[in-house]
Amino acid sequence: MTHTLNRRGLSEDRPGEEIVFLAMAHRKEKPQKAEAMRQMARTVLRYGPKNIIGAPLGLDPPAITEMCARAGIVTAVFTDKEDVLALVRDIKSQKLGVSVVLSALFSDVRDICTAAGIREHTYNVSLGIFGKTEKLPDEQTLRITTQCGHGLVSPHLVNHILKRMNKGKMTSAEGAQLLVKPCVCGIGNPQRFKRLLDEKAAERRDL
Repeated sequence: MTHTLNRRGLSEDRPGEEIVFLAMAHRKEKPQKAEAMRQMARTVLRYGPKNIIGAPLGLDPPAITEMCARAGIVTAVFTDKEDVLALVRDIKSQKLGVSVVLSALFSDVRDICTAAGIREHTYNVSLGIFGKTEKLPDEQTLRITTQCGHGLVSPHLVNHILKRMNKGKMTSAEGAQLLVKPCVCGIGNPQRFKRLLDEKAAERRDL
């Protein structure tokens, strides 16, 4: 799940703002784990993720469930620690035999695992971005684009949405819904997209 490690702008001042969930069956076990992944998807959907794999493609919950069973993967994003804690406890009790990863602030993950009576066994961290960093977009734009770890949310799309917002042709909520579509993993956070677009638009108006 290393493609989530470069998300920027999360802060311990806003605990639980963004928690990415991943469950994946080993590639050699996908056929045997199909029913387990189907149940995993149903369980994740039950706890109201803000986004989930398949949703950017317009799939409904039954179609998402079947896609997860075939692909052997469930990815989703949450914005409430208590929801994720309840989800982790539920999955723990089901004993589906599928690996689960949480990608978030270390403090959020530790709180959830401790409350669920489990212990984290691995931590991955990003060392940052090296090279000609002066060519990167500004920090606020990066906080939007890095929500898609595969680089499918373009800074040009962000700029286009901001121009339309400043002309009164689009709301930040509509812009957020456009931004979630390229990230087919379903881990773009529309709630955070909206907040960041509002902040960026206000910043431009003040110039």
